[in-house]
Amino acid sequence: MSDNKTPALTGASLSVAFGMAAVWFGTHCGGGFATGNQELNFYCVYGWYAAFLPLIAMILLGWSHRNALVLAKDYKTYDYKSYANALFHPYEKIFSIIYEFGFLMLILCGVSAAVAGAASLLSKTTSVPYGLGIIIVGGILMVMTIFGGELIVRASKLMTYFMVAVLIILFGLGIKLGAVTFSEVTAAHETFGTSFGAAFWKMLIYIGFQAFTVLPIVSCSQGIKTTKECNWFMYIGWILNGVLLLGACIMILGFTPEIFGETLPVHYVCLQIGLPWLQVLYSLLLFFALLSTGVTLVFASVTRFEKVWSEGKGVFESLQNRRIVISIITIAVCTAISIFGLTNIVVKGYGSVGYIGLFFVLIPHIVLGSIKIKKNEEIRKKNDIEDGMQIAV
Repeated sequence: MSDNKTPALTGASLSVAFGMAAVWFGTHCGGGFATGNQELNFYCVYGWYAAFLPLIAMILLGWSHRNALVLAKDYKTYDYKSYANALFHPYEKIFSIIYEFGFLMLILCGVSAAVAGAASLLSKTTSVPYGLGIIIVGGILMVMTIFGGELIVRASKLMTYFMVAVLIILFGLGIKLGAVTFSEVTAAHETFGTSFGAAFWKMLIYIGFQAFTVLPIVSCSQGIKTTKECNWFMYIGWILNGVLLLGACIMILGFTPEIFGETLPVHYVCLQIGLPWLQVLYSLLLFFALLSTGVTLVFASVTRFEKVWSEGKGVFESLQNRRIVISIITIAVCTAISIFGLTNIVVKGYGSVGYIGLFFVLIPHIVLGSIKIKKNEEIRKKNDIEDGMQIAV
């Protein structure tokens, strides 16, 4: 709790908190989320449990992310390697390696789905060939990831405004159209032959791989100065991610069981609604969703490996040139992986990352992070005082 000496949250601080929440939402709302593939395979196939488990998932994830931001602020660690070392100290030599392995897997899954999906969308909605679409998308990602975290936050804010507005319209119409089926599923407690234990475990795997979205957030968190901003990041993030994830699940449940065989469930619902202008908006939303995930993950890769490649000769004396090379390599490798298909990447790739994220990211952030934050109370107060703030916990 705060005492009388703690100043009220300013508009600038609230803007910083919203910006970081937008980075979280932008990373979360990628190809798997915007297509509905994640919601279908991790929640809706378990029936009526999908009507409340998404909110529990985002509460746990928001708590984890909030703790990570507080630690990143306290230790001033803005790349995932140094952050992992601080989190797991004095056992960083063991656990930070697992942490890094999980993040590299997330990059491979997330960016491959983003680049391939966005390029495919361009080829389907315009006359741009698929190969040229990959070059265009890769170029956009590269440009946005070589100029620092401030640009990422600003871009994430703008994309989030648009995506949230379109999702609210789409989910509202979709939920209305499928209201009868949704009511039948929830009233009958339909589980499609599964158990609550299986549904709850799949939710944990989902937030396990989503726990790695903290790493792009940490990479862009230099603007966070106070613990109160971290708290407001968590509250805003709960609303953006929790409500919209729940809305997507409720909408998809309204079209069960016919929708179970769909790779792009949200697109299926959009077609059922039958409004051409909504299909155009959804295509734009999907492009921005894919782009936002790709940008934040590639940027996290750049911030990590630019520290390894800290010096260069000739053209590589320039930090920006080194960033360009790291960005190109990341995008190229991930594009090659995209041939495995969206569903395989979401179910198998993200599922594998989920086990690592659950035990080596989410649980450590909540348990170990809470312990370290409490022990570092004096450090946090000192940091806040230096920034003109005094936090009483």
